[in-house]
Amino acid sequence: MTVARATAGLALLCPRCRGPIEAGGSGAECRGCGSSYPAEDGVLDLRAGRRGAAGYDPHHFPALAAIEGEHFWFVARREVVLGTLRDTVPDLAGRALFDVGCGSGGLLQFLGASGVAIAGACDAYPESLALVRRKVAVPLLLVDEGRLPPLGPGYSLLSLFDVLEHIDDDVGTLRFLRDVLDPGGVLVLTVPAHPFLFDEMDRIARHRRRYRRSELGDKLRAAGFRVLRLSHFMAPLVPLVALRWLLGALPGRPGAVARRQVELGVTPMLNGLARAVLRLERPLVRAGVLPFGSSLVAVATRPR
Repeated sequence: MTVARATAGLALLCPRCRGPIEAGGSGAECRGCGSSYPAEDGVLDLRAGRRGAAGYDPHHFPALAAIEGEHFWFVARREVVLGTLRDTVPDLAGRALFDVGCGSGGLLQFLGASGVAIAGACDAYPESLALVRRKVAVPLLLVDEGRLPPLGPGYSLLSLFDVLEHIDDDVGTLRFLRDVLDPGGVLVLTVPAHPFLFDEMDRIARHRRRYRRSELGDKLRAAGFRVLRLSHFMAPLVPLVALRWLLGALPGRPGAVARRQVELGVTPMLNGLARAVLRLERPLVRAGVLPFGSSLVAVATRPR
C-alpha cells in the first residue's frame, strides 16, 4: 500500500512550515517549503529534527509490550476506556480514532479488535512504532519529541492514553487538540491521579505531574472542551501506591528500577485476583462517583 493511500483521510501538516503535505508512494512532500519526508516499513517520518525535553525512556517499550496483554493494570485500563467510550459517545461507530502517543500499541490493538475504527497513530520514538506496526495495520507517524504533532483540522476522535502527564505544557497541548478536532469531535484520555502519590516511580517514567480530578476538569475546560465524563478508576491501588511511597524511604530497600520490574511482573494468581477486584469498581466508574483512584479517565468534546 502506498503512503498516499495509507494516509488518505488524515489531515497532516509540514512540521517545518505548517503547510499542507502531499503523500506519494515513498513518502511525503510539503507543497509550501518543499521539505521531503520519507516512509519506511509503513511509518511516515514527519520529524523536522527539533527536539524538546524528553518525555519517556524508550527502552521501556519492549517490557511493556511483553506484559500489557495480561497485566491487571493494562487490562483494567483498556476495559475502562472502551466502556467509557461506549457510554459517552453514542455515534462511536461513525468515528475513527487517531491516537497521539501510541506507546507499545496494546490499547490501540484492543480498541481496534473491539470494533473501534482506527484512523492512525503517532509517537516520537521509532522503538514504539516498530512494536505498533506488528499489532495494527493503520497509518503511523514518527513525530518530533517535545513538540506538537503535525496534525491539521479534521479529526472526529482523538486519544491521549497516559501521555499528558509527560508533557510540560499540558494546557497548550489540550488547546491544540481541541483545534484539530471537528466541532463535535471527541477527546478521550487517561492520566495518573492524586499529586500526593507522586514518587520515584513517576520520576522513572518521566512524569511531570499527577492530576487532581478537579484540576484535569479545569484544564480541559480552559482549553475549550466540554467535559462529558471525568472519573477516577483503579481505587484499590491507591493504598498500595501510598504504601510504596512510604516504603521507598526505608533504608536497605531495593532500587526503584528493580522495584518497577517487580511491579511489571505477572504472577498468575495475584494478577487474576487484581483483575477481578478492579472489575468490581466498574459501575462506580460508569456513574462517575468513585471518590478516588490511582488513575483518571476523561471524555471531552469540542462544542459545536
